[in-house]
Amino acid sequence: MNNKVQIEPLAFIKWLLMSLIAILAWQTINIQVVNREVYQTQTESMVVSTKNVHADRGRILDRNGNVFADNVSDSANNYSRLFLQGKLASQLIGKVGHDGKGSMGLELTFDEKLRGVSGLRVGVKDLYTRSREVAKAEPGMSLVLTIDKNIQEIVERELKDGVEEFDAKSASAVVVEPYTGEILAMASYPTFDPNSKTQGVGRMSKNDIVSMSYEPGSTFKVITAAAAIENKVVDPARVYENEGKCWKWNPKSEKICDTHIYGDMDMSEAMVQSSNIVFAKIADEVGADKLYHMARSFGFGMPTSEFFAGEENGRLLKPYELKRDDRTLKTMGFGHAVSVTPIQMAMAYAAVANGGVLMEPMIVREWRDAQDSVVEKRAPTPVRRVISESTASTIRSMLYRVVNSGTAKKVVSKKIPDVLFGGKTGTAEKFNQETQKYDRDHQVASFIGLAPVEDTRYVCLVLVDDPQGKHVGGLTAGPIFRRIMEGIYYNPETSPLSHNLAQVKPQNPCDVEFMGLTVDGAKKLADDKGCKVTFVGEGNRVMSQNVDGTGDAGIVLSLGNVSASRMPDLNGLSLRDAMEIMGNIRVNVEYEGKGRVVAQSPKPEEELRKGTICKLTLKERG
Repeated sequence: MNNKVQIEPLAFIKWLLMSLIAILAWQTINIQVVNREVYQTQTESMVVSTKNVHADRGRILDRNGNVFADNVSDSANNYSRLFLQGKLASQLIGKVGHDGKGSMGLELTFDEKLRGVSGLRVGVKDLYTRSREVAKAEPGMSLVLTIDKNIQEIVERELKDGVEEFDAKSASAVVVEPYTGEILAMASYPTFDPNSKTQGVGRMSKNDIVSMSYEPGSTFKVITAAAAIENKVVDPARVYENEGKCWKWNPKSEKICDTHIYGDMDMSEAMVQSSNIVFAKIADEVGADKLYHMARSFGFGMPTSEFFAGEENGRLLKPYELKRDDRTLKTMGFGHAVSVTPIQMAMAYAAVANGGVLMEPMIVREWRDAQDSVVEKRAPTPVRRVISESTASTIRSMLYRVVNSGTAKKVVSKKIPDVLFGGKTGTAEKFNQETQKYDRDHQVASFIGLAPVEDTRYVCLVLVDDPQGKHVGGLTAGPIFRRIMEGIYYNPETSPLSHNLAQVKPQNPCDVEFMGLTVDGAKKLADDKGCKVTFVGEGNRVMSQNVDGTGDAGIVLSLGNVSASRMPDLNGLSLRDAMEIMGNIRVNVEYEGKGRVVAQSPKPEEELRKGTICKLTLKERG
């Protein structure tokens, strides 16, 4: 008997078909129901592709449309940042990293606005390859700075020459328009090339104008003077009796010294001679509370702007800290026991220049869209009134005397004699953290100048770090300031006095100093240089020199005699020449108006007594 099951061929085929149908049904349920999302994603990845659409980074330009930073693309459709001015203003502009994001400077500060928003393109692969842009790229906005490329070039050139001349570690400078707070130039040297792929930046990338904190030294005496005058604590005409070279206010105190014995001095003379002793006494009388509040009002101890990457606060001791001993307040009066940044000092002097209003430093002028239309324009921002116009005017008179007959005589320019500078020198010893003492072998030298001293067009701070040989501000930072101003006034793109360019030219045979020479000495010098001179007045010495306004392109030399006991005749002289003469006599001068002297008190040949104040009235010619 055969027990094997016989399967009909037709039945087998039916069974096989049913099994296949069951498997297909299960797969359909698995794909469409159980694992629908998984298979959907896999399918989309095969037929859909997405790609980011590059958004152009906004450009960075100077106030006149010169481009600092722009974009460049290669054949592979890769984009990179190109810095068209090379090293110029690199510490301020900054740099962009490999990821296309700003990594330092303004590129970092304003990265979000400059970068824009990338777009999105979707591609579908079927019989045909198709794509469409589902999100349009939005280009970044372009940043227009207050910086003037021409002034920036002048500043960086003079800083480089200054570092080499004085064998300094570094040098920095900033040029400010005092009435608006606009930064026209800001630089430090050494610097770096943002286009270089191999150069390490390190210390060279630091913008010392905002990131360097230092003891200001004698430039801070302006703040002490402002506190004394504004609070009516010390009359500027009050005379401090001769203290000798050093002042020791009690047997146990550490003495405060000047570099020379200056004799009796009022506040103005103390500013001219940069007397630490007198300003220590003034600070002591002003008191910790008033001096602190004046310094705070000027902006010390806090950032000046939200737009400067890496800006330091500096350090301003509170009143209770200044009162802990009987010395700290006194030393703050001449710029010790306080730490500042260069931008803080520059803005403080800008307030003195503009009549007493502290301005926020302004680096952004406007923002523009991809069509170069202005979408956002910034306006000057006054912070607060710090001192009265009267106090500011009094201090400016002191600053003029500092340049004319004090510690900053090297600042006076022979090339632009009609531009009357004012300013203050500063030399501060560095504080050694290891020894906890001031190091006499390492200094920070500085000069802050107003050009001109009245109706100031430019406030310029120059700081030289660790100069060798000549280390005081009047012999290092001061001459750099002068050369920066000469560069600005001689550049046809920047000069605010274009009419002077036709009269006073580089390599002019009359570009020499005749002031103080005897008549015979002046004649010999003029003959040697081939300069045509005309003598006016009577006397045996040259009292002033001026460009001949008659068109003969020569020099007019005014003669006279100087006596320390008699008032000289200043009628017809420029303010600069009048101040030069009075500076030699060491008499305080007050003046009003512009142009040349038309009236004076005391009158010519009147006897001069101790404490006499000379008052001058000036008017424009014609």
